[in-house]
Formats: sequence, structure tokens, C-alpha cells
Amino acid sequence: MSRIWLVFATVVVTLATLLLVYLLEVPLQVVLTVGFGALCLMWLVVLLTVPWNVYFGAWSLIHDIRLSRERGIEVPAERETEARRIARRMLVAAIAAHLVSAGVIAVITVFSGAEVGYYFVGFYLLSTFLRPAGAYFRHLRKRIAELGRETTHPRDDVLTLKERVAALEAGLKRHDEAREEADLAAAERAERTAAALEELRRESLDRDRALEAELDAVGRRFEDAISTLTDNQELIAGVKAFLRLVREQRA
Repeated sequence: MSRIWLVFATVVVTLATLLLVYLLEVPLQVVLTVGFGALCLMWLVVLLTVPWNVYFGAWSLIHDIRLSRERGIEVPAERETEARRIARRMLVAAIAAHLVSAGVIAVITVFSGAEVGYYFVGFYLLSTFLRPAGAYFRHLRKRIAELGRETTHPRDDVLTLKERVAALEAGLKRHDEAREEADLAAAERAERTAAALEELRRESLDRDRALEAELDAVGRRFEDAISTLTDNQELIAGVKAFLRLVREQRA
């Protein structure tokens, strides 16, 4: 994506240069001077951001390491050593970049005769001190704000409060996990209970069908027996007479 934007910017600058030189009849020397000034400004922005940001970031890390040690947090000494090494390298690189850039612009200005280059040389040299000064004042303002917070809210109290909040959050998380596990277990038990009830219902239906079949068979046998007894009416009458005789004798 950055390459695309670079190509696009190059095309735009080229078209703008052609427009100024050929259509608007602006002298080429003026166009080159303006382009050279814009390029110097962009390079100055790069010098004021990239190396100095890394340098001040390293010192901010060193400050955080000191605060962590004051809180009782162990930080390996190698971390601070590495941060200091990076800070030294970036400081040398930033100052060298400013000086080298100012020298290059001064040489180009001498040979080109564009007096505007001397102003950029001054900007490059002056910015070498302006950026650290601005960062120093921002650091002082941040430090004053930290001292004010520590005065109204001591660091130990804030750290203890954060630990308690973290413990409460951990307990709440464990409670939520336990509740989710309980819900899952209850759902599994409900599924097993529903499956068992369904199995009992099927077994009950099977037993009902078997009982109905047995009752139908008994009914058919009873009907067959009744039919047989109906065909032997005389035998029935004799049995009844015999039974009456037995009852009379008992009486």
C-alpha cells in the first residue's frame, strides 16, 4: 500500500511540475526551489519524529522500570540495560541525522545558489535542540500530573484497589464458569431423564399391548368354552341337579 501511495505522489508531483513549467510558464528554477523546500520540510518532519520517538520511548520504558521496582515488581536488569543502550544509540543517530542533513543542504545551497537553503540549514540545526526541549517540558508536565495523583491517591492504595478488583473479577469469572458448568450438567440430567421417561413410556405401551393380546386370547378361549357348554345343556342340567342334591343333604 505504501508503494502505491509513493507512486501516486510521484505522478502527482511530476504532473504539477509540468503544469507549472509548460502551461503556467513558471521558471524551472522556481519550481525546483519550491520542490527542494518541500522535500526538506518532509525530511525535517521525519527527523523530528522517527529517531526522537524511539529515544524518548526508551527513556519512558526506563522510567516505568523504576516505578515497577518501587512497587516491588522484579524487573530483570537486562531490560534496563538494553533500554539505555537503545536510548544512547537513538540519541547519537538523531543528532547525527540533523547535522548531516544540515551539512548536505548547506553544500547543495552553495552550489545551487538558492538562498532558501540556508534557512533550512538553520531549521535543521535549531530543531536538534527544540525537540528535546519540547519533550523535556512534556515530561515535566506528565511528572507533575503523576505527583498530583500520588498525593491525592497514593500509589500503594491504588495498587491494592486494583488487586482487589482483579480478585473480584477472577471470582466473578469462576462463578460464571461454575454456573455454566451447572447449567450444562442440569441440561444433561434433563436430557437423560427425558430419555428414561421415553423408554419407560415405550415399555409401558409394549406391556399394555401384550396384556391386551393376552386378554383377547383369554376372551376367545372363554367364548370357546361357553360355546362348548351351550352344546351340552343336558350335562349342565345334571350337574345342577347334583349340586342341589348335595346342598340339600348338607342342610
